This record gives sequence, structure tokens and C-alpha cells, in this order.
Amino acid sequence: MNIVKKIIHAFLHNPMPEQVQRQFQAWSLKKESSDETDEALWEEWERLDPASVFPVEEKDYRRKLARLHREMSPAPKTRIISLSRRAAAVAAAAVVLAMSVEFFVVKHLSVDTTWLVTAETSKGRFTLPDGSVVWLNADSRLAYSNRFSDFGERSVLLEGEAFFDVKRDTLHPFEVKMGGLGVRVLGTRFNASYKPDLGVEEVTLLSGSVEVEHSRSRNAVRLVPNQNCAYDVATGQMTVRDVTASNYCSWTGNSIIFDNMALEDIAVNLEHWYNIRIRIDSEVDATVRISFTLRPETLEETLRIIENLTHYKCERTAPHHITIRK
Repeated sequence: MNIVKKIIHAFLHNPMPEQVQRQFQAWSLKKESSDETDEALWEEWERLDPASVFPVEEKDYRRKLARLHREMSPAPKTRIISLSRRAAAVAAAAVVLAMSVEFFVVKHLSVDTTWLVTAETSKGRFTLPDGSVVWLNADSRLAYSNRFSDFGERSVLLEGEAFFDVKRDTLHPFEVKMGGLGVRVLGTRFNASYKPDLGVEEVTLLSGSVEVEHSRSRNAVRLVPNQNCAYDVATGQMTVRDVTASNYCSWTGNSIIFDNMALEDIAVNLEHWYNIRIRIDSEVDATVRISFTLRPETLEETLRIIENLTHYKCERTAPHHITIRK
């Protein structure tokens, strides 16, 4: 095993202090040893077996892994650059899916595409080449061409959830493609979700203005702040409604303070914080107000807090669905 492979293998499989992580990241980006680095990282990627690190929901992770492999396979040399704050900071998807890394970046050298990928319980903040900032929620992916911002091209592909703070450029619109939905902005702040497994395709505007259209709809919709646009797959209709946009964007922070907030508003926050869907039974008073602070508690811990404060029952009816009932 050469020195490059030794360094990478040691780093990926052993805890490292933050200073060493930063040094390793800088080293992995150096062009002088990029060929050797790419080869060693690719070998780690090829060794990945999610069954060895996930005792549950193995099928779901195998599906995600297979999808990433298919997308990476056209590239003879694929560079994976990690930006994690945790122990295993670069490139092997094994540590990414094992949750020892928070997020990573995959660069396709042959097809000029960069993928930003977050793990199941992590989120990441990225700055795009044009200066726009994107927060990527857990279990999400964002792709953009390496020609991004060249010749005015500002287009990204999203699967999952992201909050965008788009740098204003009136001459070059910023576009987000997510399933059938397309979002077009000049400079604004908005939340976008595309979760096929949950049947979610929606955009929520915090500030500025966005134009939303769907490939199956003839009409484009222009949103104003505190509006949500959702596409209904069953009916093929887009619905616009007034909302409190901050409830949809609070997941980007490290905590949320619920100060005398209605249960129905808290539920919206929790849906985006935990990547779930919550249904409140008709017999439940959704306007009841409670107060607590949400930090990195588990979903189960948070549901117990709500039960103690409201005396309602919070039941998990499916892996990503919660029902609140009397």
C-alpha cells in the first residue's frame, strides 16, 4: 500500500481532531497528487457495503447506494471531496452512509457535474460558485454543472430539501429543477422540497419573489413572501396558500425556540427538522399553544415532550409519518 492509500485509509477509519481534518481536506484538494488521491478514494468507494454498517432499513440504503454508483460510473476517475466536521472527513461513501461523516461532495471529472450529498441525519451549508448559499437538509442531494455561473448559467438539480439564499443577479436568473417543478428567481430566499417517497413537491418563499411552474401544468405561479406553492401529484394541480414561511425554514438553525406557539405551527417545523410528515387528528385542538426549545433531541424525545405538554398521543404510523390524536 503506497503512502497516499495509507493516509486515506488511516483517516477514514480512525477518529481525527478538527485541525487534522482541515489539513487532510486541504491535502486532498491539491492537484499535485490528484491522480493517486482519486484512485485511492475510488477504491474506498468500491468497497462500500451498507449491510455491514446498517442493521435496519438495509434495502433503502442499498437503493440509494446503487443510485449513486450508477451516477458515478461513467466517470473513469471520480474525485470525492469531504467537507465534514466529524471524524472521517473525506470521500469514502462507507463513512458517509455510516453516519460518521455529515456531508460530502462528489465531483464527476468527466461529465463536469458536482453533487452535494447529505447523510440521513445531517445537514450541510454550501456556497455555490456564484456566491449563493444553500443549506441542504438531511438525506438530500444537489447537483450543478461545473460551468455553473459561467456565461450566466445558474441552474441546480435538487432531490430532498434545501434552503436557498440566492445572490441577486437581474441579468442571470437562478433556476432550481426538482422533479417536475421548476423554480426561477433573480435573488431571494426560499425553501424547496422534493421528496418522492413522501409525495412532496413544494416551494415556500421567505423573501423576494419566485416563479414556479410544473412540467404538467400550463400556468406559472409567482409567489410573494409567506406563500407556499405545492404540486399535487394525484390531481395535477398546483395550490398556493398563505403560510408562515419561517416555520418551513427553521431547520437550518441549531435549535428552535417554541414560545407559546400553536401545535399546528410546531408540527410544520418538526416535519422539516426531522424529515417526516405529521397528521393532526380532527379531534385534536391544533391551536393549543405550548412552549419548549428544540435542540438535537431525537424524534422520540420530542414527541414525548409534546405528549407531556398537551396530553395528546403521538404515534408513529409509518417510518416517516406521525399522527397526533387524543
